[in-house]
Amino acid sequence: MTKPDYSNLLARDIHEYLAYNAGFMPKDPSLENIRKAYLDFCASIQPALPEIRYTDKAIGTVPTRRYHGNNPSALVVYFHGGGFALGNLESHHAICMEICDKTGLDILAVDYRLAPEHPFPAQLEDALMVIDALDEKLILAGDSAGATLAASATLKRRDKVHGHMLIYPWLDTPGEHESFKTHAEAPILTATAIREFEALRLGGQPRPNNADYFPLMGDDFNNLPPSYISIAACDPLHDEGVLYNTLHLFSGGESVLMEEEGLMHGHMHARHHAARAAAAFEHICEGLSNLANWESPV
Repeated sequence: MTKPDYSNLLARDIHEYLAYNAGFMPKDPSLENIRKAYLDFCASIQPALPEIRYTDKAIGTVPTRRYHGNNPSALVVYFHGGGFALGNLESHHAICMEICDKTGLDILAVDYRLAPEHPFPAQLEDALMVIDALDEKLILAGDSAGATLAASATLKRRDKVHGHMLIYPWLDTPGEHESFKTHAEAPILTATAIREFEALRLGGQPRPNNADYFPLMGDDFNNLPPSYISIAACDPLHDEGVLYNTLHLFSGGESVLMEEEGLMHGHMHARHHAARAAAAFEHICEGLSNLANWESPV
């Protein structure tokens, strides 16, 4: 198999972003150090932020942060990425604030518990605790591992969810799809890193075989709310988003697949550094607005 030539597949400004990102990798790659490096990196690239009011509040035992939009026709419940082991309200603060600014929708960021201190199913339990406490028009959204939670929660609460947005989602067992092999050495997220994150998520447990763990392990995609799925061309997880979209459509639902060429996993953080990442972020915001306005056919 010929290895992808990322020097040509990714734009120059993406390579400049990746070089800057690599400078934050700690010499001692312990989980504690990687967590700190990730937050330091996110803080270093934070742009000038729009004037958006936000409030922090615990829902049950789960910390959340609500960003107040100027046209809150729906509430986007947002689950951050980070392999279930990295990230928090601060890592995605700018992203949530900008989504709120561009869409006018209220955004509720969820600070779910992290692995390995809290292995599966702690993250899904936190997601469901928040969703079950809300009585609003809900759109579930998330990136990477956060998209896992958004999809699994949608499958469990499909009658309560108005729509869902999955951004470079992690939806199936590592190694099940061709893109996992083709892009095993892709920038930002490699096949090895995915396996390491899964081990942290499991915390020594055997891998479950159900949609609570990975949505594509499920067998019921009927009566799901509409979905937008944003996938990156140079991502080991690429094919998982494609399959979810296909299963949703084949089950009679409505789903829009947005494939972003020339981009890798995690590109939302590059939206102020690379033109293609900026365009992909606009597509995501447009998709969320479309989901908020979507009406069930008569």
